[in-house]
Amino acid sequence: MSEIPGFDLQRAVAQVGEEVHEKWLSLTERTAFVGGAEVEVFEQSFADYLSAAGCVGVANGTDALELAIRALDLQPGDEVVVPSYTFIATAAAICLAGGRPVFADVESATLNLDADDLRRRITDRTVGVIGVHLYGRPFEVDAIAAICRQQGLWLIEDAAQAHGARWHGSSVGSFGRLATWSFYPSKNLGCFGDGGAVTGNDTELLNRVRLLANHGRTAHYEHSEVGRNSRLDALQAAVLNCRLPGLEADNERRRQIAQVYCKTLARVGDLRLLEDRPDTLPVFHQMTVLTSQRNELREHLSARGIGTAIHYPRALHLQPAFATDGWPVSDLPVAEAAGEQVLCLPMFPQLTDAEVDTVCEAVVDFFG
Repeated sequence: MSEIPGFDLQRAVAQVGEEVHEKWLSLTERTAFVGGAEVEVFEQSFADYLSAAGCVGVANGTDALELAIRALDLQPGDEVVVPSYTFIATAAAICLAGGRPVFADVESATLNLDADDLRRRITDRTVGVIGVHLYGRPFEVDAIAAICRQQGLWLIEDAAQAHGARWHGSSVGSFGRLATWSFYPSKNLGCFGDGGAVTGNDTELLNRVRLLANHGRTAHYEHSEVGRNSRLDALQAAVLNCRLPGLEADNERRRQIAQVYCKTLARVGDLRLLEDRPDTLPVFHQMTVLTSQRNELREHLSARGIGTAIHYPRALHLQPAFATDGWPVSDLPVAEAAGEQVLCLPMFPQLTDAEVDTVCEAVVDFFG
């Protein structure tokens, strides 16, 4: 029985392995590991790809969030509204910067931040919102950006799963004060280790992010404030320079795979597919379905050699990390139900048509 992994990094490495090897050999020969041309080229190329004013490469996606929040002058005790259904880094970065995450529910159709519930969570201590383009599907940018404008709040786009996604023709990452990115190996644009970036159209704000990411340094051994060490290293930037030119083709292949899944699995059992808003271009970082029989379906697929994942098994407001007096548990029914029902089917651009068909057949067989 052949194995179909949920994600296969080896296939991604094979696409760019020779080019990456040449770049790494050059870097190691020159011992050019921190900063330098590879980082500068990637920052400019990624900014151009997004039609953004600038890009600051950092060490990882969590640092990107924390540095963006700090650059926006978050003060101790300030509140930031975030969706409860996302990876913990979105909320943890607020805590690390000295603020307080306030959890909002998500939409049933998309599992992205619910604009109506967001509005209910705003208090006189709220200073900002972090919206997450979950699974590579854009959140409701227009409604959430409008709320932020009306309430005088800043908006950060957590685009860690949405490289190349578009909202009404414009790249995600161009609507908030800043956008943050992860280049973890499994991302649509991933390096071969950790990496991240902050992008935006406010050059002064981006300069502050860069300052904070480099120990607050203004000159050699001169520091205007306490920053941290968070730099995208040259080896990982080299990988990203090899992979960025193929991102559009990879994303298009993901959409083709998703189309097969959606066509074949529509109206199968109690399986529910997430919806895409009109005039958006998702990039399907994950192919996520929901079913009340999630665990049984996962076992069935595993028995057939098909890998799956659960992103995410528990909403953030129910995580032990936030189970303190500072974060009272709220009733967020959609986020809570999602944790019990979501299942991510195999999704990466190197999947073959035959493999996708095999996965679909196994799912259909389960519901019988």
